[in-house]
Amino acid sequence: MLIFILVLAVYSPWLTYIKLDELVIPYIPPGETPFDSPTADHPLGTTKYGYDVLARIIWGSRTTILMALIPVTIAIGGGLILGTISAYFGGTVDYLMMRFVDLMYAFPNLVLVIIIVPILGQALLTSLVIYGILFIPYNIRFMRSLVLQVKQLEFIQAAKAGGAQKFKVMFKHIIPNAISPMIIAFFGGAAVAVLGLAGLAFIGFGDPTVASWGTDINWAGATFSNVNAAVWPGLFIGITAIGFMLIGDGLRDALDPRLNI
Repeated sequence: MLIFILVLAVYSPWLTYIKLDELVIPYIPPGETPFDSPTADHPLGTTKYGYDVLARIIWGSRTTILMALIPVTIAIGGGLILGTISAYFGGTVDYLMMRFVDLMYAFPNLVLVIIIVPILGQALLTSLVIYGILFIPYNIRFMRSLVLQVKQLEFIQAAKAGGAQKFKVMFKHIIPNAISPMIIAFFGGAAVAVLGLAGLAFIGFGDPTVASWGTDINWAGATFSNVNAAVWPGLFIGITAIGFMLIGDGLRDALDPRLNI
């Protein structure tokens, strides 16, 4: 499923003759009817402003891959580093970091994104970075719990007794032995990011200058003259999210030794 989406993303210029610049605002296709029924020129019909539905689905695959990878990389990377530091050093560092995490847990992330994005601008990269940063606290707590388990193992105590520096112990011994669940979380987080950012675009907080499946559903939400304009983008969002979830489940089965007992 993900290979299919990746092929669309990589070979977009070869899979449709319509350029990306001709599918996004401010370009308006001349002579095209918005939400027109399928024709030979437009196999899935048109969406708002007369954009070709099929071409926007193909180009939108690139946007979706970015939506999956950039925020999750930020969230997992930040959580991995800060969670390791929090659990390893403990004491005041751990206390302050956990109180910060508790504070962030008190605010719904979607509401924060809705508030912050219009202030900083609705550019796609801005939204992705904000989304990733706001999800770092969730991964801090998760990574902290993993490090606390590994920290008590004998080979970690031996490394400390042997005089290994703290950062060497953290990044050479602890993280490699605690990272498997984070890899699994990466793919689960990618599915959540795809759905979450598509939801933001659906309610009107997407970047109109990029091809986005969530924006397509938003445009077609109140129009029924061409149902393809809403059904197909929604189907492709589902394919991408389910693909990431299935990979996460498969990695859990492969990497968790307790499941083989």
